[in-house]
Amino acid sequence: MDIPLYATLFSLGLLGGLLSGLVGIGGGIIMFPLLLYIPSAVGLATLSVKAAASITAVQSFFGSISGVVAHHRHRRVYFPLAIDFGGAMALTSLIGSVLSSLIPEQWILILFALLAVIAASLMLLQRPEVSEPSLADREYHYSRARAWGLGAIIGCCAGLIGQGGGFLFVPVMMAFLRAPLRIAIGTALAVGVASSAAVVLGRIGTAQIPWLLTGVTVTGGIIGAQIGSELSQRLPRRMLRAILAAAILLTAIKMVWSLVA
Repeated sequence: MDIPLYATLFSLGLLGGLLSGLVGIGGGIIMFPLLLYIPSAVGLATLSVKAAASITAVQSFFGSISGVVAHHRHRRVYFPLAIDFGGAMALTSLIGSVLSSLIPEQWILILFALLAVIAASLMLLQRPEVSEPSLADREYHYSRARAWGLGAIIGCCAGLIGQGGGFLFVPVMMAFLRAPLRIAIGTALAVGVASSAAVVLGRIGTAQIPWLLTGVTVTGGIIGAQIGSELSQRLPRRMLRAILAAAILLTAIKMVWSLVA
């Protein structure tokens, strides 16, 4: 047994789960590059792009479930939006996931970097919210047609890069569906359950998942998501926005730099 590798993957899963529960990004925007670069950087086995993407997909699925349970306790998950947005994503994510086995790894990295830049830009352009009522205080209204259209587009891209696309959910919900920050975070995790499930099914069907390494990573992710979800309810909104924008932006820079290098 490669104990150092398992310990590293558990720690990375814990970090990904923490971010998943904290800012609703599913952990994929962080997990994918960490799995790709950290094990080899510390002298352990090098994971291929597709292995890292497959582990990320499964970790995002279970981390999202763990985060939804925690955020639902605080009434921050709007299930009608999650069903509309997630339903469209589930259909197109499965298609993208199956097609991913036919696409060169370099193109997967390019698409990932492009989506990260778009998500970071959306967060940086958002105006600060004046107030943020809970779902216990009022209903949240949105365009169902717009939710389905956005979900379908993001779903196809998410399937291709091998994760739930959670790093796009919160910026898109805030920018185009007028969702308050904490409701966007909680609902994004619920959407992540559906989209990640579709991606995982596609990866299983094409035999791309290393199960033992994935199981270790997922265990850390479930624990981290519970911790992050509780912290998310206590931190100021401005800090949550800054953490989310920084996480996406730093990862975008890293992926672009890797492509250039």
